[in-house]
Amino acid sequence: MKPEIKAERLIAFLEETIIYFSPKIEKIGRDRYFADRDSRNILDKTLNDTILCIVDIAEECLKEKGLSIPDTYKDTVLACHDILGEIVLKIAPLTKHRNETIHQYLKMNWQNIVTVKKKIPDIREFAAKAKGFFMGR
Repeated sequence: MKPEIKAERLIAFLEETIIYFSPKIEKIGRDRYFADRDSRNILDKTLNDTILCIVDIAEECLKEKGLSIPDTYKDTVLACHDILGEIVLKIAPLTKHRNETIHQYLKMNWQNIVTVKKKIPDIREFAAKAKGFFMGR
């Protein structure tokens, strides 16, 4: 698959995932999250998908510029600073929340969901900047 096509698909997936996640987090409160395994799995998986997609988009940006890909998710996102600007500073810390959620630190999971929810405008901005980067070539 051509890199630009892959990047476009990743950006579209990220935008769709945000649309999916937003109403789910509004309907599932803290108590339901802990009581209902299905609800918890939906939010945890969506958080994981969102953050991994951000990292994949960052990797595609770096590849497009011929730059090497760092070893950690956070460093990969941060390495896009010269490409996508200041938004990466707001987005990169989310990788920590993904790791905590996926590795089942259950007490932290709800707070991680809330943190990602608060960062949805930043995630949208990241997607828009990445789209602009790939469309502007």
